[in-house]
Amino acid sequence: MEHPAELPLLEVEDLRTSFITPDGVVPAVDGVTFSIARGRTLALVGESGSGKSVTAYSMLRLIQPPGRIVGGKILLRSARAGEIDIAKLGERSGTLYKVRGGLISMIFQEPMTALSPVHSIGHQIAEAILLHQRTSKAEARRLTVEMLGKVGIAQAEERFDQYPHELSGGMRQRVVIAMALVCRPELLIADEPTTALDVTIQAQILGLIKTLQREIGCSVLLITHDFGVVAQVADDVAVMYRGRIVEHGTVRAVLKTPQHAYTRALLDALPSRRARVA
Repeated sequence: MEHPAELPLLEVEDLRTSFITPDGVVPAVDGVTFSIARGRTLALVGESGSGKSVTAYSMLRLIQPPGRIVGGKILLRSARAGEIDIAKLGERSGTLYKVRGGLISMIFQEPMTALSPVHSIGHQIAEAILLHQRTSKAEARRLTVEMLGKVGIAQAEERFDQYPHELSGGMRQRVVIAMALVCRPELLIADEPTTALDVTIQAQILGLIKTLQREIGCSVLLITHDFGVVAQVADDVAVMYRGRIVEHGTVRAVLKTPQHAYTRALLDALPSRRARVA
């Protein structure tokens, strides 16, 4: 019998999420199965529309009507809360609220939509702390300022009272990362965390996520379409096509000897490969 620490932190088994429309049922996630080991980074890769983000939103039960989870298991083995099948939790379950932002957090794709324009960045991060931890407002502020410093925001005390529109795109993304990690989640979902950022800032953000992952000890699910990013930060990779996982393995194995035609097509689309062929 395996020791619990040796079991995957998260196991997704035969997950099916569909959108019920007047024209019929559209399966967006169609029998997806994968696992994420403790302390490791799994990259979920595929083109736009392949079902990556719907999979992530399903894991946090954030799918809005007409979408809904119609089958499968989302098993979280939490060191703090025990074994939880997220797919079975009721919409008003206290455990579900504990999972969202506490045990599993998410860096959303677009920082301007992830942040409220009418609340200061400090208020938004401190609110997450107060929601998931028993602490005072003064302590929540201290933890917020500390976290802002960790994500590389200078003069964090002064930045606490600023609003999202006063920050650059790169700084807003750092704020979103701070908000996601301030409660020290066991799993971080990063949905295209470098979208719309220039190449230099992209590298800084990816390095920051990796550094904070080691410090906190969390696992990461990285959603991306960029195999360059996968090679840089991931341990394992799952390739998604039309709502299904078509290939799953270590980054080294998949990049070196891809087995599925779709994986090979994605790799062949990399500029570096095209340059070598030319």
